[in-house]
Amino acid sequence: MRADKLGSAARRALSEVGEAVGPTPFQVLIRVTGEPGEEQRRQIADAGARVGFVAGDVLTAAIAPGDLGRLTEVDCVAYVELSEPLRPEAGTWPQQQ
Repeated sequence: MRADKLGSAARRALSEVGEAVGPTPFQVLIRVTGEPGEEQRRQIADAGARVGFVAGDVLTAAIAPGDLGRLTEVDCVAYVELSEPLRPEAGTWPQQQ
């Protein structure tokens, strides 16, 4: 596993569930080197990721926790992060008057 390719939330989630294949896949964002072609998408799929949308050099995917290590070993994969809902930072909510 190339831990340097995992974002902090992905590393934390992986340490919580271990590398065993679990029933609930992680939803991830994958940054690749360059625009992903068919060969890169095949390599990512062969590593266990089910690719969803592609936007430039970022792909969405679902992957079992046990397959994250294989995904980080794919040459075209530059970075993997958990896909998380966006929330306002604490203290940025509009103030009541």
